[in-house]
Amino acid sequence: MASPSPHHPQTPAVEESHEKDHQPPVRSHTIDVVEHRINSGFNSVKRSFTPRGRKSNLPLEAWATPPHPYHEYIRTLVAAGWNNLQNLDSYLGTHTTQNALVVSVLDISQGSEDVKHWPDIHSELDLKGFLAADNRGGANVRIFAVEYQGTPSPALIETLGGALKLDPRFFQWSINSNSHVFTPSQRHRAPYLTLDFGVLDPSTSSTTDAERFRVLVYIQPGETSNEWTGVILFSSSTKINLSPRILTDPPAFGSELPPPASLEPRTFRELYLKSFRSVDVLHVPASPFYAVSSLFRLNCYCWNEIIAAIRVEDNRIQGISDTSVGHTEEIKKSLTVVQRGGSLGWPGRDEPISKQSQTALEEDFKHLVNQTDLLWQIREKMAAIQRRNADTRWTSLTNAFTYIFAPVTIMTGIYGMNVSQISGDTSNPNIWQFFVAVAIFNAVVVIALSISVWVQIQVKHGRKAGLKEILGYSIGKVGSR
Repeated sequence: MASPSPHHPQTPAVEESHEKDHQPPVRSHTIDVVEHRINSGFNSVKRSFTPRGRKSNLPLEAWATPPHPYHEYIRTLVAAGWNNLQNLDSYLGTHTTQNALVVSVLDISQGSEDVKHWPDIHSELDLKGFLAADNRGGANVRIFAVEYQGTPSPALIETLGGALKLDPRFFQWSINSNSHVFTPSQRHRAPYLTLDFGVLDPSTSSTTDAERFRVLVYIQPGETSNEWTGVILFSSSTKINLSPRILTDPPAFGSELPPPASLEPRTFRELYLKSFRSVDVLHVPASPFYAVSSLFRLNCYCWNEIIAAIRVEDNRIQGISDTSVGHTEEIKKSLTVVQRGGSLGWPGRDEPISKQSQTALEEDFKHLVNQTDLLWQIREKMAAIQRRNADTRWTSLTNAFTYIFAPVTIMTGIYGMNVSQISGDTSNPNIWQFFVAVAIFNAVVVIALSISVWVQIQVKHGRKAGLKEILGYSIGKVGSR
């Protein structure tokens, strides 16, 4: 039986030429009819599964490709020896659903001051169709701002990684895996980086509680020096009341003022998109670092708010408030990224606008690091004072027991049971003499300790202690010495 040749859609003109030739190959005609019916069936199935009111950009041929080519690529790497990708391989084999997915796409062309904002995408299928379509239209820069809650779904990783050919180690960070292995040279030259954010959490009773999340940035250079694609992953949908203009200098008096802007809660993805109103879009194609510099400013602002809240709470309670640790390490890590100009693998690091942004951000982060170090130094001193006060409190408690029981023990040893009220012998002392003796003995002990404290303060501090301070320490009051 002859095998049929690959099917190619035929034009009506070709089909008409077969009818005019009156050739007998009925088998070939039958195969054409069957293939036509199969294609018609595929088309009807495709139409039936396409939601109404939404046009799918995926060509029919895309459904014939392997369902998970990016996962297969990672699985092959694991089998070839990249065991550090094992966690990512296992994660892509799960069926985790994506929560609160929003993908914003920005296009910027060389020499244009306009930023094209595509309609937001809310599903992996629509994102796959968008990536499969030829819709860049000559734009030099395309930025995908992806927002989700927690970790990206396997379908989102498959879609972005396969379409944009991203390094799988980038997604290792996004799933909070600790198995990624980077040497310093690899980490510094990788085209992606991570920023650890902290934002005050108003939903808790503590004013210093902070929600932490990550923002991952991937800059993929294009064919020319001014062409690149950016992928920014926001792992939180938390909203804060913040205007992006607060991170920029206001216009000078007498100059044209911007229109009023409503202050409403926005996610960090929305704040980043709004920040493009305050940047010079003409410099964006030449400098990816300048394009994402507003993320670093947001990062610095949020950490500064947390440090300020901790300082205010410590002052309010005159002590050390309950708060999380690790702020200094994360702020210093952000400073290190700024000092590198983002990543050594990013283009445009030597552009003047990149250097200008880098200098300003480095100054901001160094100041924040100094303020954070100062805060923790103060907290360490306060902790030492609290430990000393605790020791003094314990000593005072011991002294108080001594003042009470030592005279009682001595007087009991002297009198024993030889009091008239107990022994019945009127020749023995009266019981009231016992209590008078105890009180006199206590007074003698307090006076002796007060004289000792007065002498110590005079010798140690070179001043005369007051009666309240001396008696306070003598009877066990903490902090009197």
